[in-house]
Formats: sequence, C-alpha cells, structure tokens
Amino acid sequence: MRGQEKDHRREVLEGRLLDFHKTTMPLPGIAHTENMLSLIEQLIDSLHRVEYVHTIRKRPISPKRSDPTNTLFDPIRAAALASNEQSEEAFWLVFLATHCGRNLKTEWLLCRELCGAYENEPWTWARVSADPQAYGAWLEERRETFSGKFGNHRKYESLKPGPSGTATAVATYVAWVKGYGSHAEMIARALTQAQFNQRIAFALLNHQMRNVMRFGRTGRFDYLTMLAKLGLAAIDADSTYLNEATGPKRGARLLFDGRIDSNTGARTLEKRVAMLEQHLGVGMQVMEDAMCNWQKSPSKYVAFRG
Repeated sequence: MRGQEKDHRREVLEGRLLDFHKTTMPLPGIAHTENMLSLIEQLIDSLHRVEYVHTIRKRPISPKRSDPTNTLFDPIRAAALASNEQSEEAFWLVFLATHCGRNLKTEWLLCRELCGAYENEPWTWARVSADPQAYGAWLEERRETFSGKFGNHRKYESLKPGPSGTATAVATYVAWVKGYGSHAEMIARALTQAQFNQRIAFALLNHQMRNVMRFGRTGRFDYLTMLAKLGLAAIDADSTYLNEATGPKRGARLLFDGRIDSNTGARTLEKRVAMLEQHLGVGMQVMEDAMCNWQKSPSKYVAFRG
C-alpha cells in the first residue's frame, strides 16, 4: 500500500474510533494517544493480511507452488490456484496450512512434508480421503525424517500418534467432510440452512468443526476465514468467539475497560466488539487479529508476523 493510501486509512480509522468513543461508548484503552495509534497500526496490519490473500488470487501463480517436491511450494497459493477447477484439493490445502501454520524459520516446509515432499506420489485430498488410516500409517513411518516445524499459533501440535497427533486431526477432518459427501456439499448445506446469510453459515460451520480434533477456537477461526478469503466459501465471521479466546479477550477488556484483567464477561464483550466492528467496517477477522496483537504491546506498535 502506498504511503498516501496508508495515511488516509489511518485518518479514517482514527476518526471512526474517536467518534465511537465520544458518541457510542467510551474506550478507556485508547484514552492515551499512543495506545490509540498502536491499535490503529494493528488494525491496518490485520487489514493487509486479509487483502494480501485477495491480491495473490489476482496474480499469476506458478504451478511450482502446488508441487510439494518443490521448495517453492506454498499451500495458500496452491489453494488459490486450485480453487476453480480442483476446489476439493484447495480445501485440503487450507486445512493442512492451518494445521501446520507458517513457521518463521522453516516456513511451509512441514506442510510440504505432510503433502509428501519426498514421495513419488503426493498425498492429495483424493488419496487421503480414500484411506485416512493409510495416511496415518505413512506419517508414523516417516515423521521422524521431517525437518519442518509448526507455526507459532500451532506450537502445541504434534506429529506423534494418538489423540493429540496430526493423524487423528486428519482422520477426524476427513470424517467431518465425508459426512456431507464433499467440501462443496458441506458448504452448500450450511449456506442453505443459514438461508444464505454468510455470518450464520460461518457460525454453523464453526460449530460443526468442533468434531475435528486439534482444531480449537483459533484453528477453526483461521481455517474458515481463509476459505472465505480464497473464495472457497461465501461465509463471513459472525463473531470473534471471545468465550474461548485468550489474547483477543484480553485485548477487548483492555479496549473497553482499560484493564486486561477486568471481570467483564465474554458475552458482554462480544456485543461491544460487534458494535465497534460495525462502526469501523473492518470485519470480525480484523477485529480478532488486531485486538490479540495490540494487547501484547498496547502503547508501542510492534509488528507481529508469526
């Protein structure tokens, strides 16, 4: 984004925050100018992350991005490339990308390895969904040869066998999707149930995905919002799901109460966040991400990339 555009965005966000603070509800967390400026920068960063995915969808993407044997492999670009003619594979790539996360040092290497980076035949959605037990057996055999690491948001994940391992996450994901026949049918069912309300459909899918092991609040939120950004599902985050959150809830308490340790309940905070999001017009994904990062350093802007 050019400097002038970024400055304009800062001015707009500042004006809307101050207007909300004065006319709708006080925001003690940004009473100090440095706190407000730090929050604005986090909102801009979060908007950039959403817009980045929209941008790569418009650009030419090399087939090498879809090849797990190639060091250029990138599951998000690969999903964007597959989104039109191989949408089922695109969903699978988003699932793996979310499960692994992008590690600051090894980047997407673990995701490459889980796709079969060193194999003659890649582990595609068609192959994995046909026999998730075979995938689990292969993973147990090969996992100790992997060099990739989980990303920061997924740092408690494990490749080891058992209920906390990747094989279980994959098997339960396959069972969830195949319960509807396919990813496309799953999304269509949710939209029909929601009478094509994108936010209600998001809530339905988020609830259904609780059956997928190792995908808690953050994993489900990241997976579903990425589907939306890639155009794979016409859904929109309806909430920041603060009841299960840590960082975003601390950020909301700091913003609305001036203290990260206030005793305001998640339901009340959600209502306040929804009012502010509507006033700012940035979307729930941006609110969730920005509040989480802002509370880590509220008075001094720090860019968070991991």
